[in-house]
Amino acid sequence: MIFDLDSERVRNRPGIKWGRQGPDVLAAWVADMDLEMPDVVLDAVRARIDSGGLGYDFYDLPIPVLAVFAQRMEAAFGWTIDPADTVRVHDVIQGLELAITQLTEPGDGVIFQTPAYPPFFSSVEGHGRRVVANPLIHSDDGWRLDLDHFDAVASAPDVTAVILCQPHNPCGMVMDADEISAVIELAERHDLVVISDEIHCDLVYEPRRHIPVASVSELASERTVTVTAATKSFNMAGLRMAFLHSASQRYRPVVKAIPTRLIGGIGILGQVATVAGWTDALDWLAELVEGLDSNRRLLADLLAQRLPEVRYRPPDATYLAWLDCSELGLGDDPAATFLEHGRVYLNSGLDFGPEGAGHVRINFATSPAMLDDATARMAKAIGR
Repeated sequence: MIFDLDSERVRNRPGIKWGRQGPDVLAAWVADMDLEMPDVVLDAVRARIDSGGLGYDFYDLPIPVLAVFAQRMEAAFGWTIDPADTVRVHDVIQGLELAITQLTEPGDGVIFQTPAYPPFFSSVEGHGRRVVANPLIHSDDGWRLDLDHFDAVASAPDVTAVILCQPHNPCGMVMDADEISAVIELAERHDLVVISDEIHCDLVYEPRRHIPVASVSELASERTVTVTAATKSFNMAGLRMAFLHSASQRYRPVVKAIPTRLIGGIGILGQVATVAGWTDALDWLAELVEGLDSNRRLLADLLAQRLPEVRYRPPDATYLAWLDCSELGLGDDPAATFLEHGRVYLNSGLDFGPEGAGHVRINFATSPAMLDDATARMAKAIGR
């Protein structure tokens, strides 16, 4: 079973997740899973290394990873794409920043839904664009977009783009076809490019389904640039492989004209791993989603037992949970208390925008035992 983890091996694993705070701290923050990569992916990477074929890659011939990307999107989500409409990039944030810099102008406003993945803020502001927040609406039924507020802020003449996170990080929201269509209609009304980050597309729980934004209509295809990857699906972010796609008559020529030397040569091992994952590790992926589904429910039980004041709705996707800890009386940054007094490292909600005050993000892609330990440490931090 892929969730039967050796906790000692996990704790001593290289990388920032477990290396940042020290061996006595339980790491439940950055979006790396504690699980091992699928054997078939590791075997493919090792075979390529053993072959000695680690020289220059091709830029002028059909690339297998692009064909596999198209095959996966068709098979999993019914989205038919042409590999020729796709550019390889190093990661989703590079793709996002390329879309921002190539398709908007300095000073333009860029809408995204908050709370939001922290690099959205730095990617927009770092290139001289302006963040235009559209806070999500939370109710007992889950999260949804505030389309009226979206319409209002999009009407400003200098607002030219919207970033979607589908599925959403950190809230785990998954938009349905009607919600996506409503966004596309507003984008058409206000002439916005839609930049859709879909890196968590494989990690959606029943009965929800991932719908690629560009797939809902011809208008959506014309309005959308998609950035995605297999790296979250197979726990291989360090192998640096992602996709930037658009079939739009307006945006595709711009995307395809990005010089390859501006992007940088894409590492061959990330491509080999992506092909292996989306071709030969789909049984592993199904087991992963089943285990994550169990963990998101376990987290609800553990919090109800130990920290009933914490407001938590199991996410519809991703392995990241957004916890409202404001009733615990720990101020704007409860993550600091959990780290100092419980030795458990969570993401501070403050990094996700003003709506994150009093919140934390916890990564539940670990063993049930370590998830139990994390919530026990959180309770201990407040004297329980």
